[in-house]
Amino acid sequence: MQFMTLFSWHPDKGETPAPADLREAEFEMIRGLYAAGLVQQIWFRGDAGGACAIVEAASTDEVAEKFNALPLIREGYLQPPMIVPLKPYSGFAPRN
Repeated sequence: MQFMTLFSWHPDKGETPAPADLREAEFEMIRGLYAAGLVQQIWFRGDAGGACAIVEAASTDEVAEKFNALPLIREGYLQPPMIVPLKPYSGFAPRN
């Protein structure tokens, strides 16, 4: 199943840059989740900061468990992500 996840900066720390070692730990963990097949795509958000990812997982709980372990979430720089289950777009289905 695919999910869209939206990451937003925590309002209490949104103006405070995360330390470089914490950001690097975040990047390393995301690279691992990408290599494992969970993260399919990831983008920085152009509106309010944070990120957006398309992920493949068995459940919302699996996505939450993996992403809540990210360093920037654990340290409170990012809020836990909004996880949205995705369904196929019916506009591409064959027409009878």
